[in-house]
Amino acid sequence: MLGERIKTLRTESSLTQKDLAEKLFVTAQAVSRWENDEVEPSITTLTAMAKIFNISVSELLGEETEQTQKKEEVENPKQVVETKEETNKIVLAVCEQCNRPIFNGSEIVRKVVGYDGHTKILCKDCDKKNKVQQYNESVQYGISQRKKSYIKGGIFSGLITLFLLFGVLSDASTSTAENIITASVLGILFFPFLSCLYLHNNFIMDMVAGIATWSIRFPGVIFSLDLDGIIWLITVKLLFWVLGVLISICCFIFAIIMGLIVSPFVYPFALVKSYNHPELAEK
Repeated sequence: MLGERIKTLRTESSLTQKDLAEKLFVTAQAVSRWENDEVEPSITTLTAMAKIFNISVSELLGEETEQTQKKEEVENPKQVVETKEETNKIVLAVCEQCNRPIFNGSEIVRKVVGYDGHTKILCKDCDKKNKVQQYNESVQYGISQRKKSYIKGGIFSGLITLFLLFGVLSDASTSTAENIITASVLGILFFPFLSCLYLHNNFIMDMVAGIATWSIRFPGVIFSLDLDGIIWLITVKLLFWVLGVLISICCFIFAIIMGLIVSPFVYPFALVKSYNHPELAEK
């Protein structure tokens, strides 16, 4: 039937009813009525529709298809029987990405999407395409992070080196050659440290974050319900807060120092890993 052919051709062209309607300058309701065989499109519309589907009007009307089918039945009756048997197969599912019917259960791929555990049904071809796309995106992300490690890591480490050298040179009492060398080396060590953070394929980020979040649980405070007890409580709580801030700052500094010490040994391996397997960079 004409409506079924229009629907099939539209689906194969990856067009919605609204998309086809816009190309034909009609409403989506009109396309829906055509596909339900409630009304038939005009000759002008059929001609325009055939151009969109890149077929002839005769093919759209099914005339050539019927002639070809009859010819195939005469020339190769066995193949026609197999084709009809395949058409009569039960549709087990429909791919939610390409809208292709799936007849074989082994071709069904179920993917859990979203935090609500929603299951999306795909065919194997679409699942393979998605995996290839995800792999290519991961590769591009890894390459972009490597470029950032060069550019931003170099810029920030250079600025830190200049800052340390400026601090040493501005202090006349400490601006010795040894201090200048120390400041330069310390500044240069920031390059592999920052580069490791940008590469996202090593443990430096987790190590620094873990050390920086170290904390001490202070004990509870016993106080009396009077003015002196309340003052004592406020004083001790304020002292604990100051100690907590100081400990957090010390942990942060210690985390940076550990990162500066470990990153020169980790950076060469992380850089090689970024070139060989850029897709392993974590987002």
